Amino acid sequence: MANQEKVEAVANLKGRLEAKNNFILACYAGLTVEEITGLRAQLRKEGSEMKVLKNNLFLRALKESESHKDKNISFGPEYQGPLAAIFAGENLPAVAKVCKDFAKVNKNLIVRAGYMDGSVLDATGVEAIAGLPNREQLLAMIAGGINAPARTIASGLNQIIASLARAINAAAEKNNA
Repeated sequence: MANQEKVEAVANLKGRLEAKNNFILACYAGLTVEEITGLRAQLRKEGSEMKVLKNNLFLRALKESESHKDKNISFGPEYQGPLAAIFAGENLPAVAKVCKDFAKVNKNLIVRAGYMDGSVLDATGVEAIAGLPNREQLLAMIAGGINAPARTIASGLNQIIASLARAINAAAEKNNA
């Protein structure tokens, strides 16, 4: 029979996975309490949270989570030792950048794996995502791309009308002279 504390811990993790289904797994061994507190504060600014895991309970929560249970998720040999899950939701690139920047200063934070939109990422994949622009930046880039042809057409029409006005003005000055 399952221990009531473990059942509650799995339910808690399941709730976090349902709310923020993208996450990063990182080894935190060797970080001081102050360093972990600082990392958590940086992650909260991005709307993320860090939870120290009991590995077996997290795997059970993944299998029971509605958004993850059909994905057959396996992290392989990277899923060992003291791990923390960093629940990111839709803002995974910004959270991955926070982890990458933190790991540059604190060598004890080691990103092991991640999960984004149905795909398991290795540490290299998480690092690659850290270089991507966040959602707002991507939307601005798309809006700029959509707006560029209309801006070019408007500028071209404006040049035609300006040329016509200059030609009429030159013809008027020639007739007056």
